Order: sequence, then C-alpha cells, then structure tokens
Amino acid sequence: MFTYLVCILLYAEYKGIYAQTSLLNASGISGIVTDKNEKPLEYVTVTISDLGLISTTDRYGKFRFSGVAKGQYLLSFKRSGFASHSLNINLTSNDTFFTVTLEESLIETPVIDVTGSFNTTEISKSIFSVTELTNRNITKSRSQNLAETIQNIPGLSNISTGSGIGKPVIRGLTSQSVLIIHDGVKQESQSWGDEHGPELSLFDLDRIEILRGPASLIYGADGIGGVINVISKPLEFSNLEMPVYYGNIVLGEFSVDRQYFGNGTFGLGTKNFGIKGHFGYRKSGNVLTPKGTLTVNTIDGIREIRGGELFNSGSKELEGGANLGVNGKFGTLNLGFELFDRELQIHEDPLEAPDATPNQKIQTKQFSFEGNFNISSKIKLEPVLSYQLQSRKEFESSENNEAGIDALHLDLKTFDGAVKLHHQLQKNISGTIGISYNDQVNKTLADEKLIPNYKAYTMGVFLMEKLELRNFTFSAGARFDSKKLNIETTVFETDSAGNPIKLLNPEQLSFSAVTGSFGVVYSPSDIFNLFANIGRGWRAPSEFELFADGVHEGTQRYERGLKTTDPGAVPKPEESVNIDLGVRLNYRDLNIQLSVFRNQVDNFIYPSITGDTLENHPVFNIKQDKSTFYGYEYSIQYQPVKWLVLMASGDFVKTENNATGMPIPFTPPVKNIFELKLQKQNFGKLLNAYFKIGAKVVSAQNDVDIMEAKTMGYTLLNAGIGFDLPFAGSIASLDVSVDNLADIKYVDHLSRYKGYAMNPGRSINAQLSLPFRF
Repeated sequence: MFTYLVCILLYAEYKGIYAQTSLLNASGISGIVTDKNEKPLEYVTVTISDLGLISTTDRYGKFRFSGVAKGQYLLSFKRSGFASHSLNINLTSNDTFFTVTLEESLIETPVIDVTGSFNTTEISKSIFSVTELTNRNITKSRSQNLAETIQNIPGLSNISTGSGIGKPVIRGLTSQSVLIIHDGVKQESQSWGDEHGPELSLFDLDRIEILRGPASLIYGADGIGGVINVISKPLEFSNLEMPVYYGNIVLGEFSVDRQYFGNGTFGLGTKNFGIKGHFGYRKSGNVLTPKGTLTVNTIDGIREIRGGELFNSGSKELEGGANLGVNGKFGTLNLGFELFDRELQIHEDPLEAPDATPNQKIQTKQFSFEGNFNISSKIKLEPVLSYQLQSRKEFESSENNEAGIDALHLDLKTFDGAVKLHHQLQKNISGTIGISYNDQVNKTLADEKLIPNYKAYTMGVFLMEKLELRNFTFSAGARFDSKKLNIETTVFETDSAGNPIKLLNPEQLSFSAVTGSFGVVYSPSDIFNLFANIGRGWRAPSEFELFADGVHEGTQRYERGLKTTDPGAVPKPEESVNIDLGVRLNYRDLNIQLSVFRNQVDNFIYPSITGDTLENHPVFNIKQDKSTFYGYEYSIQYQPVKWLVLMASGDFVKTENNATGMPIPFTPPVKNIFELKLQKQNFGKLLNAYFKIGAKVVSAQNDVDIMEAKTMGYTLLNAGIGFDLPFAGSIASLDVSVDNLADIKYVDHLSRYKGYAMNPGRSINAQLSLPFRF
C-alpha cells in the first residue's frame, strides 16, 4: 500500500500536476439554468458533493461557486417538477461558465451516487443498486424514525417495536449487517439489540441514499446487507460581499399517536466562512390501532387480539446540532456536533403484564471533523474523524426511571477515523487509497449484563480504482481489516452478599478479513445501462453474540453466546459473497430499474432454540453456519401525460439457514407498491400542486422459521395532497397525507408486537416546511 502511494506521488510529479501554482489560482464555477424554452429557472439546487458545496439559482437562473481549486468535479442540479441532471466539469482555467437545461418531468431518479464509491459517481456509471430519497421526498414521507421513513423503498423493510423504534432491513439482513452512515461517519448505536434502532435526526437533511449489497470495501466491517447513507444539507457560502442568511422552520403532526414536532435551522455564510445550527423537538402519545378484534397466529397457537390504544407506547426526543466550515483555496474544513436524546416507552403483552411500563433513555453525542484538501488539481486529501458517546439506559418501570434505578446501562465511546487520498492520474482513471482506524470502549454499568466491559481496536487499509471507457466503466478494489477485542473483567451475577457467582475473566480475541469488489457498467446509450458486480463483505461477531449469558428482556429469551456455550471455541467472522445484476432504463417518459441478487454468508450468526428453560425463559444458543439470501427489486415510473405519473415498485427476498433448512427469522414478505400522482407545474401562485393515491400490497408470510408464526397478507391505501410556494427567497411546502386510509386491522410480519398488538390504524399527517434565504 505504501509503495502504491509512493508511485502515485512520483507519477504526479512526473506529469507536472503537483505544481505549487495550482494552489495559488483559485477558480470559479458559474452558469445559468433554464428550461427547454430557455426561460431562466429559479430555486434550482446546485451541488458539488465531493466538496460539500451548495448553491441556489436566483431569479435569472444564475449560480456561482467561488474559490474552487482547479480539478474535475461532478455537479448535480435538482428542482421539484424537473428531471434531475448531472454534469462533469474539468476546471482548468480561472473561471468556467456554462448553461444547463432542465426538462419538466414528474419522474424522480437519482443522478449521482456518493455511497458506492469514495468519490461522487454518475448513477449511470455506478456498479451498485442505489436508490435516493430527495430532500423534497423526505419532507413528504418523513416518519417517526429512519427505518419507517424508508421502508417503502424496494429492498428495504422495517423491524418495528411500536412507532418509536425501527430497525432497517436490507435484503433480509439487519442489525450490524446494515450500516448507517451520517455525513461520512458510521453510527454506533448498540445495534445488536432487537429493540435498538439508529439514533439520528431526520431534519436538516439533503437526501438519503440506500446502497443494496455489501459495502465493506468502502466502510470496513459490517454492512453485509447494505448501507443507508444519511446526508445533511451542506453549509452555504456567499458569492457576494454581503453574507447570506438562510434556514428552515418545520412543523408537523401525526394523528395516530397524537404526535407533534418542530425543528428550526438557521445559518449564515460569507465568502469563506459558514455556520449553521438546528434544534428540534418531537413528542408522541400512545399509538392508536383500529378498533375491534383480529385473529393472529402465534408460536403458541391462534390468538384473538383487541385494538384500541396501546398502553405505554409513547416517546419524546430532543435533538440539535451545529456546523462550522471554512472554504478557501486550500479546500474545505467542516466541524460538526450532533445531540440526540430519546425517551421511549415499550408496550408489553396485555395478557402477561397489562400495567407494565418499561422504558428507555438514550443519549447520543457526536463530534466530527471533515476536510478536503487540494494537494493539486489531480490529488486531494480527505480526512474524516469523529468521536461518539452513547448512553443507553433501560428501566423496568416508570417509577424506576423517576428514581434513577436502571436495569441496563451501557456506556459506549467510539473514535472513528479515515484518511483518503483521491487521485485522478488520467482523464479516465481515478481512484482512492487510504487507511482507517476505529477505537471503542464499552462499560456495562447496571445489574443486567447483556454484554461485557470491553475495548476494541480495528484498523484497515484500502484501495479502489475506476476506469472509464466509451461504453464501459470498470471498478475494482480491495481492503484488509483487523480487529482486536479485549474483554475486561465483568461480573454478570452476584449472590445476596455481593460475591460474584458468574464472572467473565479478561480475554483477547482477534478477527481479520480481506474484502473487495469488482464491477462493470455497460452503457450502449445515454438512456440504458447494465451493471454487474461481485463483492465480498465481512462482520466480526458482536460482543453480545460472543458472551451473552442471561435473560434478554427485549426478546424474552435466555440467550447464551458463542463463547458462553463453548469457552474454547474460536468464533469466525461472517463473510459474504454477493452477486448483483441490474438494468437502468430512462427513455423519455419511462423509467425502469431492476436488480437481482444472491448473497451467501458463511459463518452466519443466529440464535438456535435448545428446548431448555432457565429463569422461566426458553434457552437459545448463538450458533454459526452458512446462510443464503437471494431475490429481486424493481421500480417502474411512467408519465403518459404532462400532469400524470404512474408508479409501481416492489421486492422479493428468499432466505435459508443451511443448518436448519429453514428461513431466517424476520424474513420480509413480498411487497408491491402502486401509486398514481397528479401534479401541475404551475397552479396560480402555487408550484407542483399534487394529489396522489396509492396501495401497498404485502403478501402473507408462510415461509417461516420454527421460532416464529405465520402472518396474513394485507393491503393498505394511502393518499396525499400538497404544494410548493415561493417564500422568502426559497420554496415553502405543505403536505397532508393519510396512512392506512381504510383503517385496516393487520399485523406486519416484521412487527415485534405482532403476537399481541395490531399495527397502527388510520393516521392523518401534516408537515409544513418554511425555508428562507436572503
């Protein structure tokens, strides 16, 4: 790796691209955006993702980025009601000016991919199956947690614990097999727990990208199933002598749990300096389910459950953050801070504990530093550093919460860092070389010990190269990671006198893996491309999977880890080989995206029922064997006339545990979503006024593991109406939607309440967004 780095720098010196003069000549990128009639378009968002820079066109359709170093950049152009557009710019002079034309269209597709590569890539040249949820669509579909917000995207599902907790599922894999990335930083949220969801804000977001398939080459360990990349809005800088002031006020409500929320974002930008802060609050009451009764299957037989209000199912959260950035000839610097506080109530089975009030308190703090330094017009250095602190407390009752008596208290501190060197050796050859380091310290502080005290260190080195030819794009890379896990002395149980009776002694474990990927895109024309890739991912066993030894209230099981059942065992990391094939067609008023996959995971980690009982709970031992996942996703959008778009999307996944010959628990059933949307570009003073109605059709899940029950299929109707409106130099929006329009009684297969409570009933939702810029 070091030799390769030296060769790059020597080659750069030989070609004369390491000249110091490139650092002294800052350039500008400017232009005009028009429609097909050459009318200037205002409010178009122009982004240079690799630099974290954003600009908005004025009334004349003009935009500008000042102080941009010479080099090659990919720009994206977005405005609701128009087809998004991307443009490659090779900035060689002091100033570059161009004109971009956007076509009116109701079809929404991503034009760039920032998740599947170290550099921003045109979607037509991406080797991965990628979907994007834009800022405008986030506003329309923003729900109560991340998993619920994205659950209707093909290939994604949501393991829900009421409306407050959601765990994303990608292609049948979840927990640590799905990576959550927020502004380049891997989120650590004790995701091994069934009722542990990602803890991050859904406000002040630019977009959410979903990559289906393993991404260990880019992000290291974990992510065997895929990546969810949550990207905040960049800081804004002024192109004039006067500073720019901007922000957004968001207000909303959900009737299904009497929820209300609000968020305020405020920012200031000068030519070279930017600062931004946001603050939000959300509170919800008990979830309302349809009235009446519903007969469901459980592992103990048939049961009739009753609808109505779910006792002890509310939540509240407080969130905020700040960013400070500098933009200059040298590149960009960004400092960030995020705070996320949540309090969650957990609804229990009313037949077993009708008055139970278990609850959680979770606090996450994150400090981050990101830089992008222009070593030359062909070489850039990108360091990304972060420090996260997470405190998770679980209480057996509301009284214990008030008294500060926690049953579970996990304190996790994580340092994560990566340094990447991006190089453009030739016009059609680019790549990245880098190193990463992760340091974790966990303390288990309360009586309940689900995991031990530990320290973990992970290091990685990686290399990725891309070759672009006329009709082909090739991408290949490799990575090596090594993890050291130091288990510290942990007392799991004591007698009445306080003497240890279940003690875990210090121990050291090591895991390592070589991962990589190779892919190709064939683009015979601008409207059609085929992509294929084969990738290898890995995931080390979690501390819970290794050393669990006791009752896990979240699963109502007595669980024993790999090292608990066999102290002499040598656990192996999960290692996957995934093959993806896909097609993307964007022809006039028709867009089709289809992908098929097969993912084989060796040493797959799963809980196996033993038939024994301890402390009145069934005993499960954690085991390892091979498992297989395969399936497809599709998305079709057709616009027969200017004001109408028809959409259909769906997915299918088949899973098998080779040890049992049965499916993996929580395998998502087949889903298909159909939607009709009417939208008019200009309706008086309103922009993009729309009405939509859709149906989500979920099949019965009869292919189940011995540990779970079959579930019936269901169909949910949804509707929405809304519009945009020019406001204070930006575009405001109002959206009103109705979920479960017919108030259908149902249980979802991935609901953790499915054995004793229905899913939420009809919900009337409203969200108002008031951005401003002056």
